[in-house]
Amino acid sequence: MSKPFKILLADDDVTIRFLMQAALEQAGFEVILASNGEEAIQLFDTSSPDMVMLDVEMPQMNGYQVCTYLRKQIGNELPIIMVTGMDDVQSIDHAFEVGATDFIAKPINWNLINYRLLYLRRAYLNLLDLKNANARSKAIFSAIPDTMFILDNEGHIVDTQSSSDKNALLNFKTGDNLNQYMPVNITQAHLEAATRARKYSTVEHFEYQLNGDNEYQLNGNNNREKYYESRVVAIDSNEILCLVRDITERKDSENRIFRLAYFDSLTGLPNRQSFIDRLKREIKRAKYIGSKLAILFLDLDGFKSINDTMGHNTGDVILQWAADRLQSSTRSSDFVSRSNTTGSEIELARLGGDEFTVVIPNLTRAEDALTLAHRIRETMRRPFRLDSRDVVLTTSIGIALYPDDGEDVDALLKHADTAMYHAKTEGRDNCQFYSVALTQEAEKRLNLENDLRNALKNNEFHLLYQPQFDIEKSCFKSAEALIRWQHPKQGLISPLDFIPLAEENGLIIPIGEWVLRTACSDAAHWLKNGDDLKVAVNLSPLQFKNPDLIKSVLTILAETGLPPEKLTLEVTEGALMEYSENTLTTLRALRSNKIHIALDDFGTGYSSMNYLKRLPINSIKVDQSFVSGLLDDKDSLAIVRSIITLSKNLGFHITAEGIETINQAEILKFLGCETLQGYYFSKPVRKNDILQLSNKSWSINAVNPLDIHYENRGY
Repeated sequence: MSKPFKILLADDDVTIRFLMQAALEQAGFEVILASNGEEAIQLFDTSSPDMVMLDVEMPQMNGYQVCTYLRKQIGNELPIIMVTGMDDVQSIDHAFEVGATDFIAKPINWNLINYRLLYLRRAYLNLLDLKNANARSKAIFSAIPDTMFILDNEGHIVDTQSSSDKNALLNFKTGDNLNQYMPVNITQAHLEAATRARKYSTVEHFEYQLNGDNEYQLNGNNNREKYYESRVVAIDSNEILCLVRDITERKDSENRIFRLAYFDSLTGLPNRQSFIDRLKREIKRAKYIGSKLAILFLDLDGFKSINDTMGHNTGDVILQWAADRLQSSTRSSDFVSRSNTTGSEIELARLGGDEFTVVIPNLTRAEDALTLAHRIRETMRRPFRLDSRDVVLTTSIGIALYPDDGEDVDALLKHADTAMYHAKTEGRDNCQFYSVALTQEAEKRLNLENDLRNALKNNEFHLLYQPQFDIEKSCFKSAEALIRWQHPKQGLISPLDFIPLAEENGLIIPIGEWVLRTACSDAAHWLKNGDDLKVAVNLSPLQFKNPDLIKSVLTILAETGLPPEKLTLEVTEGALMEYSENTLTTLRALRSNKIHIALDDFGTGYSSMNYLKRLPINSIKVDQSFVSGLLDDKDSLAIVRSIITLSKNLGFHITAEGIETINQAEILKFLGCETLQGYYFSKPVRKNDILQLSNKSWSINAVNPLDIHYENRGY
């Protein structure tokens, strides 16, 4: 039975002493009590405690002084705990400066004090065990027949010892710097290992390689690359002991065993076992971070006939060439959708025969897997040139997604295999998702994205303008530019379909510049023909974050001749939510050039008055979702009234969008809205038609919503 852990407790408060004694004895500690610092020192010399607890404020000698004295006598190993009622940083820093292991603040939590000390006791015992283990390790190292040397902190060899074994490292001379025998980075690695060994009282080890043509080759054999292992242990604060061993044969054996176990001997690709292990790790990782991944299952169409007609040797050559092509097709550096990945790359494997697999971690979109599958198919279609003939092979590819098509290795491989056979039944040389519907959707999206890349070049975009009614002037004084895409085959495509695609692939920047340039050019044309109309252009969040935005806007204004005050840039709440100095700088720069800024779709996003009042904007657009419910929903009416009132108090111009009835317009005029926009006035029209609307006047009365009595509307 082990003896109890002995604690010396010094505190001039008798109540604290006995309360502490009771708590510690109940936890199984043996407690020795002292009422002041001098008594604590006397008892320490006679009782040999395993831990000391000192009250900071004691007569004659305080806790700091006692701690300083004990550290000089016994060193740094014994745990000394300072008990203090002072929780200021200077007092705590001073406690550690004089050698305290830890501190406990008063008032003391008596329910937890024993756990705190048990933890410190365990740490102290571990430290003693580690010290003994280091002593044993040092003795063992002294008997190992490999090259050993002692370094000082500057990397000079203080002493050296080598075995007579012919494989031992020779030629180390006392007084030389290790840089004379090893590259600078490896010398530095020894010194860094020494720092860690000294700090943590451990034996540090690391491996390194010296190439066959390296001038630092240690044993004079320059015919091949060699591998070494260094073990480093601190002797004291000035010297370290290093042991260097040649581990080339061990490394060669490990590499041979590893390659046999995890790599295909014919193609050099990872084999089935390697792929399954990798897939298990990626599934576990995807589950942990909430990401997706894809499995591509590949089969070479008609490969069996190659073996049957041309022999297995030719078939092996084809497989090797196919593996090379697949590797070039799946390089992450060439795969546009593989940006911003960390610690996880696309991996190709040969499962056996003519079957290959690919895992794509961190999958953002299903069509990314389809993009890679199409690339592989295109690569594999190229003829394989043999001596007597060209051989053309195609590839059928099945795709399964985690977690949609399975949450474990077996399910994903099975479903990817099923999708691959479905691809073969569809005529070969194609790829299929495990879900047919997903295949069709991904193909549609991918085709749309490809067409989008050519739409700008082929002049398939055009602008429409929706007029904005100025209530005070009873006419149209501005118009919002709206982009439309007239696809040559699919007809008119909604912005809701292609704008998100453009934002995902970065095309929104050139498309946005085209919209801005075209809108400014049209507005300048209106102005030249006597129509004083402002034009409003939407900016996507990506455009707003573009560092060249200000330069681009000012350049377009200068080139088109449109006065800056005739341009309004509409930005959604989401684009401004990453509130930063860059946001303010951009807005202020635009405002300083007399460009108006409107906050679009207000009320649908984050709508914080705290950030709103700080933003240098001119106007706010009330979202149409509130306007549509104006006559039927008291909450919508209350929200619109609040937005308008608040905005006016902050000095913002108010525009409401989505006006479809005269009643909505009349209520909004009563509430104080200044500009109205919606189908009640006009649908979006071509640039020449906007001129006809600008000369039209409207008469709208202001109507209190409480004066409108519609059946079942709650007013």
